[in-house]
Amino acid sequence: MKNRAAGFWQALEAVPGTAAVDIEWKALLGSDYETAKTFLRPNGKLASSYPCQIHRGCRCQHDVVNHSGDDIAAVCRCERGCETFALQRSDIVVHELDRRAFDRALAKVFGLIEEPAPTIDLHGTTIIGNYTPYAGYRFPVYLTIQIEPDDFNKTLDGLLGRNDTPFILLAPTRDLCTAKAKKRLTVKKSLFVPLCENVAVSEKQQLRLLHSLDDILAQFRSFNLPPPTKDGALVFFPTPPGTTWGDVSIRFKDGHTVSIKAKSAGGVFNFTQMGMANKKNGNPTIQWKLLEAFANSRGEIDWKNSHAHSNLKKQKQELANCLKEFFKLKDDPIEWDKGSKAYRCRFRILPEGDDAY
Repeated sequence: MKNRAAGFWQALEAVPGTAAVDIEWKALLGSDYETAKTFLRPNGKLASSYPCQIHRGCRCQHDVVNHSGDDIAAVCRCERGCETFALQRSDIVVHELDRRAFDRALAKVFGLIEEPAPTIDLHGTTIIGNYTPYAGYRFPVYLTIQIEPDDFNKTLDGLLGRNDTPFILLAPTRDLCTAKAKKRLTVKKSLFVPLCENVAVSEKQQLRLLHSLDDILAQFRSFNLPPPTKDGALVFFPTPPGTTWGDVSIRFKDGHTVSIKAKSAGGVFNFTQMGMANKKNGNPTIQWKLLEAFANSRGEIDWKNSHAHSNLKKQKQELANCLKEFFKLKDDPIEWDKGSKAYRCRFRILPEGDDAY
């Protein structure tokens, strides 16, 4: 174990099992100790060895000998034969990284959605949450803390082998992640993030980003999220995570354009951007016209409606598929109401000229 001050992130990759006595943490953390110690907790164990305090720079380890009760001594075991010195019981209490609290703090600062996760059978590795920039997009985020390059590579092998979807891998520093390892992640459209370059430790188990989240994950987003536009057509609406159809409002501005709101997201879109343009002539599809009909009917069409006809059920389903694809929501946006015997939109939809959002 290194003895000179290294800082919080470097210390995590220098302490086996991220567990040591307090004096070792102080030596490694240096000026970071006061803020970082909030993430350390006693693990219920007592150390069997203790760093030499007799000869400065000796770096040897003394055996901890408990004669009786509070009569505890540190006995030298190196060739120098350093003097024995007394210890308090509190000196040999082992403090470890509070991994659960640390994982939660990371999940919070990265804006991850925490979900009950299966145990990861990879040493020093946990799944801390899912990166969900928009509804319909969900990527696991892992934290691994290793000391040796071989252990880091074994962890990477395990993660690449068990993930069919891209993922984000966090580690305290980039010291163990070789150029070859980063290339393997890139091939899988995944991303390695060194925490020391992107996150700062604050007091009271708080962390803060050193750069904007979009900047940190820019490469990952470019790999895995559709661009805003493609040949003039919007690929998807930036639906916030947790959105339901009840949060969506659509208002027609004219025959070709609608204004949309869904929680914190919103914008103005035309039928082409919503994937409802005829591929042959570029005109609005039947699905767009049916959406406008729902707007003019305040979100409900029964069999007495002038827009009702024998193909309504099929066209309603095709419209529902378009909306699910555009908003990336899985549930059906248009339901059949048995009581009124009508198709009813589960989102709010208003005709042109109605500004009552």
